[in-house]
Amino acid sequence: MESIDDTPADAPALLDPVKIAAPWMDERAHAMLREFFRVGVKSRCVLVEPERAQAILIDLDRGDATRRLQDAHQRWPNVPIIELSVNHTNEALFVRKPIRAKGMARALLSVRRRLRLSDDPVAESVSAPASGAAGTPDTTAGAEDDSASLLMGSAHDVDATDPESWTRAWYAPQDFLQGHLQMAAAQADTGGRAVSISGVWGTWIIPPGNGAVHVNMADRPLRSLCVVSMRAKEVRLAPVAADVDITCAPDFISRDALLWKVALWTARGRVPLGTPLDQPVYLKHWPDLNALTPLPQALRMAALWLNHPLPLLDMAERLSVPQRNVFSFYTACAALGLAGPARRAADTLIDAPELTPSTMQSLIARLTGRLGLGPVAESAT
Repeated sequence: MESIDDTPADAPALLDPVKIAAPWMDERAHAMLREFFRVGVKSRCVLVEPERAQAILIDLDRGDATRRLQDAHQRWPNVPIIELSVNHTNEALFVRKPIRAKGMARALLSVRRRLRLSDDPVAESVSAPASGAAGTPDTTAGAEDDSASLLMGSAHDVDATDPESWTRAWYAPQDFLQGHLQMAAAQADTGGRAVSISGVWGTWIIPPGNGAVHVNMADRPLRSLCVVSMRAKEVRLAPVAADVDITCAPDFISRDALLWKVALWTARGRVPLGTPLDQPVYLKHWPDLNALTPLPQALRMAALWLNHPLPLLDMAERLSVPQRNVFSFYTACAALGLAGPARRAADTLIDAPELTPSTMQSLIARLTGRLGLGPVAESAT
């Protein structure tokens, strides 16, 4: 298992995260855990190799759990073991599946105390009952709000009953870098060869498929470039004579990851012009969230939306999230070719289920099953 303990640059630097290993889970399960650790518990723990772990995570519902528990105690006798299961165990370090932030926060707090690490005030506040005492301002939440506004803007919801107000929810991607970048990607896919895209930023080589792109520009200037109006004559697209392997470049990024964040920074909580807000839209399959810029509520939106085309306004209402969250997720998915208006009769044959805590738990469980945390047999590493 490769080392994956790097804390994201935008994570709050309060305490060192708890290092957790999941040696008997496969890479699909690792991908799901990385996403949950980063978003669900705000990077309070990270996934590492067993030799560096401060806690071992074992799924008791898959494989020979008894043997694995014995093996873990023998190989790492002084390392706490967090038991993961749908059924409650008598162990103090137990997290019920599907994993929730509150349950994991309790386990992390126990691990920190067993290892005599500094108590994590954030994990403690998640696991403890809310008190009526006034606390200090939550600067972490403020930082997260700032980060989210860069991805999704800060616009208020449109009036679902007043179509005339919907105009501020639309924008024209073709007038920005996003549109030119998507055109280059489309040409590369159609021709089966890389396409160069040149402008004020220099020249990027856009490969067919989800190949690597060498982007010699930091996020801040790229984000600023995304909101600058860009006419067609200011951008030049040209086929590349021969594909160049730049996967060894120090700052390459996958094509999907580049399209995803450029779409988010350009849209800022809006959807492409012509996108219906009151008609069903589809999600072809769920995006590889682990490889893309994290977006708040992305997992919940994918869980509800997958296999159940829904109007964007309805999705925001069902999930009780700002419309800009839903609009941003749709726009980013559409930029990758994963989403669009549902035009087939079959797309609207079955409505999405009524959203209750139990149905959302079932939907999330279905997605986690796709990533290896369900009842599928796992491979030991």
